[in-house]
Amino acid sequence: MICAILMSKKLFTGGRLYCGALWVFLALLLLSVYGRWLVDATPKTLLPAWWIFGPFIVLTDFLSPVFIDRFWFFVFCICGLAVCVLFWVLGRGGWRIRVVSAAILAAIMAAPFAVVFMYAPYSLRTVRVSSGYELIWLTQPQGRFDSAFKTAQREHDVSGCEYLLHGWGPDNRLYYGSDCGNALWMYDPQTGEKPRRIQSLPLNSEFLTPVTATGNTRPSGKDGIWATWVAETSLSPDGRSRAAVIQDSFYGPFDLIVMHRLVLD
Repeated sequence: MICAILMSKKLFTGGRLYCGALWVFLALLLLSVYGRWLVDATPKTLLPAWWIFGPFIVLTDFLSPVFIDRFWFFVFCICGLAVCVLFWVLGRGGWRIRVVSAAILAAIMAAPFAVVFMYAPYSLRTVRVSSGYELIWLTQPQGRFDSAFKTAQREHDVSGCEYLLHGWGPDNRLYYGSDCGNALWMYDPQTGEKPRRIQSLPLNSEFLTPVTATGNTRPSGKDGIWATWVAETSLSPDGRSRAAVIQDSFYGPFDLIVMHRLVLD
């Protein structure tokens, strides 16, 4: 809908207010993507200059809308590209407007590559499990962009996808959901394969193991896990695997891990 509105030529002929709003949109888009990196790259003596942005400085630190989700990241970038093209094709103001809009267009096109450059691969920095257990990271990002994007979410205090444990089935298979796409997943630690998407819970879902909402940190020890925040856990029927929804940093993205006991007592 936004892009459809931008395609109206009247925005460029109806007054300076519309054009000003589009320039502000482009400025905020660039600030949301590149702001934190620019602040980190600014010498300390020049850091106070950033306060000229006033309340918009928060976009460089937290609550950046472009990092809410990968889908919205590309939606914002596509709309930014559309605005730049329209300024180039329909905008008035001569070569200066075209040069500036072309430069912004190039910066937006480079945004996915810049994310990989600006942010390190995502890792679980605070998670520790008990001795004798294997840590299985079910929500580990796949690919360089996905990994860097999740690091960006942590840096901007964005929670990203949230996960909900449904419990373990009698066959020691884990069932969980995600609010990203309202997806359901199944994981079988006995095969060691990656989680696979399913359409619905098993017919005997009433026999799934209970899920315990903890809402706190858990000390490391026997059957224990330590992480910045543990939201909920569930133990498999055979007692060998414990699933947990965690946050590696307060207000950061959620993850789902499984602790699998290597040797039975």
